[in-house]
Amino acid sequence: MLTLRRRCSGSATSIKVYRQSMCRRSVFVLLACIGAASNSGAQEYSPANFSDGEKSLSELIEFPELRGDASVTISCLGLLESNGKLDKHGCYVRNPGDETFVAAIYKAVRKARLVPAAYDGRSATVVFQYRVQFVQKGEEKEVNFAANPGYGENVEAYGHEHVAAQRLFRKEAWQRACPKQAKFVVLVKANVDFNGTPSAVSVTHVDGISITGKCQQAIIDDVLGSRFIPAMADGESVPSTFIEPFGN
Repeated sequence: MLTLRRRCSGSATSIKVYRQSMCRRSVFVLLACIGAASNSGAQEYSPANFSDGEKSLSELIEFPELRGDASVTISCLGLLESNGKLDKHGCYVRNPGDETFVAAIYKAVRKARLVPAAYDGRSATVVFQYRVQFVQKGEEKEVNFAANPGYGENVEAYGHEHVAAQRLFRKEAWQRACPKQAKFVVLVKANVDFNGTPSAVSVTHVDGISITGKCQQAIIDDVLGSRFIPAMADGESVPSTFIEPFGN
């Protein structure tokens, strides 16, 4: 988990004043990188992750002005392209007031650059899922980042700091087989082993219309046909439960 801590004397009356009075910033970045070998030969890969520097999310994000102590976690995802930019990005609004924190993330993402994934020696576009936690206790403000969607089973096994499995993005058949106008959202769940091989794909309806069997099978086929960078924990590839929302 990437942690940004800010401690300053005096109270902040606005975001601008707070940033000008900031007296210390500590950033810890965990970048996992591993080469894996399969029975068909060696396959090199490294997952997408957060970066450091002036264009990192930790540098660009501004803590919203709040009254009183608070702890809010926002889950987001997007396509992390080979140039390190997040495209087709979105965050979940689950509780009243989340919009303020989502807006702060969106503003930072527009300028941010992350570490792109690499697969077979080349930069790759992947579905990147992450969480941002905002914590305010008195005058202390803290922003934590985790490169995973916080799925309980994986967190229990590998901790909050693991890097979730990442699916390499490509042109996919489900977009032709599924509704284009009517809104729908389904959650896809799969097992991804330590070599990045998916199996046991299931689809659960979340919102909007119910999809047809043809649409559901197209989604399943696309996930099974995708290449994955496996989940990473303590610098090692590990099997995990992969989840990803699909819809329009």
